[in-house]
Amino acid sequence: MLHIGNRDINLGVRKRAVERRFSLGPVSVKLVVIVLLVVFSFFYLSQSSQSATRNYVISDLEEQKEKTEAVKAQLEVDGNRLKALSLIQDKAKEKGMEQISQ
Repeated sequence: MLHIGNRDINLGVRKRAVERRFSLGPVSVKLVVIVLLVVFSFFYLSQSSQSATRNYVISDLEEQKEKTEAVKAQLEVDGNRLKALSLIQDKAKEKGMEQISQ
């Protein structure tokens, strides 16, 4: 016989090294699949709840923006009305008109 390389003297004898083989049976595979499904389900639920929360925050901010814009428009109307009154009073004074009663 021709052997190339190192030859083991204890060929066929069990060694005292710690060697364990990892194997999965059908029950273990089912358990791993169930655990993976549960993990992915929790991930999906957390993502969808974050999305829903974000949508609520966005809708609240849009509602607040609309209210602020309505207040701004009302303030602009009031400001223009006050400007118009002061312009009328200034023009009346220029023309020499006097106020009769309050």
